[in-house]
Amino acid sequence: MFINPIKFNIFPNNSISFKAGKTAVFTDFDKTYTPFSHVEMCEQNTLPEGSERRHLFNDYFQKIKDFSDTSKGKVLLTITTGRNLSEYKYVENKLKDKHLNYFAPDAIITKDGGDRFVRTEDRWKKDTNKTEQIKNETNGWDSLRIKIAIKDIIRQEFKNPVFIESGVNRTKDDYGDISLEAQLDTLPKDKAQNYVSFTKDEDNAIEIAFSNNLPTERIKEKIEAYLKDNNIKAVVKHYPNDYNGFCPQIIDGHKEIIPGNKMFIKPAPEDKQITKLYDVKNALKNVVRNDSNDLIIAAGDDSNDEEMLNPLNYLDIYGINIDKDLPAFVILKDDRVLDAISKMPFCSIIVGSSERLNHLREMDKLLREKGINKMICIPDSLDKNNGFLNAIKTAMYNYAEQNPEYSYEMGMDLYTSLMDGGSIWS
Repeated sequence: MFINPIKFNIFPNNSISFKAGKTAVFTDFDKTYTPFSHVEMCEQNTLPEGSERRHLFNDYFQKIKDFSDTSKGKVLLTITTGRNLSEYKYVENKLKDKHLNYFAPDAIITKDGGDRFVRTEDRWKKDTNKTEQIKNETNGWDSLRIKIAIKDIIRQEFKNPVFIESGVNRTKDDYGDISLEAQLDTLPKDKAQNYVSFTKDEDNAIEIAFSNNLPTERIKEKIEAYLKDNNIKAVVKHYPNDYNGFCPQIIDGHKEIIPGNKMFIKPAPEDKQITKLYDVKNALKNVVRNDSNDLIIAAGDDSNDEEMLNPLNYLDIYGINIDKDLPAFVILKDDRVLDAISKMPFCSIIVGSSERLNHLREMDKLLREKGINKMICIPDSLDKNNGFLNAIKTAMYNYAEQNPEYSYEMGMDLYTSLMDGGSIWS
């Protein structure tokens, strides 16, 4: 039973520092925040009126909306996704077209740690502060300037490339009129067979899809040389057969849909390619340094979420350096590590059953054996007894028991909602 510290006058009046008591949730989009597939959300004949899946969809997001209304700004929801903004907006618009109860987040971070967009009056406004911060931390990352340099490199390596911009470097089946395929369909085939497609609206990531006619290995090498010569901290990755994103190719005058020929150039603050960890770690640093009694929650389901879900990746905030090649059971024998994790204002939510996150589930067991609850594992976001929203509430309740100031500052309505209406403040 939670004891109200004010009612029972546990603390002298001058000992309580009234602080924010906020919760920042950073959640993956696909299979975490949304338990529904891209096809279900976007294709015209899916989730029809009267269907059980439609009811589940509406009920799920209605509960999230109700919880957000109760929080009165104390819980801030950020989606951090591998999608870009065009992809996200496409899904959101499809849900509106279907008259579904989708609840939009407060902010979106795109391309696994790239740009941050804030929702302002139902519009998405780019966070230019983050763009400037990354520029400072990478010796001058500037996507516009780098794109110009990349185009010059490509012209040196191929006589007549056709440069285009697409909302999404994918097919019409996936993304309709904003897709690369839709763009290519407007071009003569002799031009479309030599395309270079940059995705739009990205400052902190550059994604390019190439025609297979272009010498992309040499292009990659020259881009890396340009970045090195200009002392820009960045990483270039080339996927000549990207099975995560099929694209059109014009072969012998005919269009074929095959795995894309993709290249990703991303900034590397701290000499490491930016990932979802970047924003979560900065948020946690601010809480620890400002002693603000806030809570940071990270939620995800697969390997691109692993870094932000793993509490070991935040130990350096407390001045603790570890050998990450050691197994977790060895690292967790260190009392300094256990003490830091125990007091860390952080919880991760691991969704689903991906084998690539099994080591985190094992870490959760080890920590719980030592009485530390900093990780929550759930089978899926829709699970009736242990779904996404309940996991957030559990994380908040656990931290409230640990930090009375946090529970006090969140307010009675929000705190009681963590127990689904239980009389916690009595």
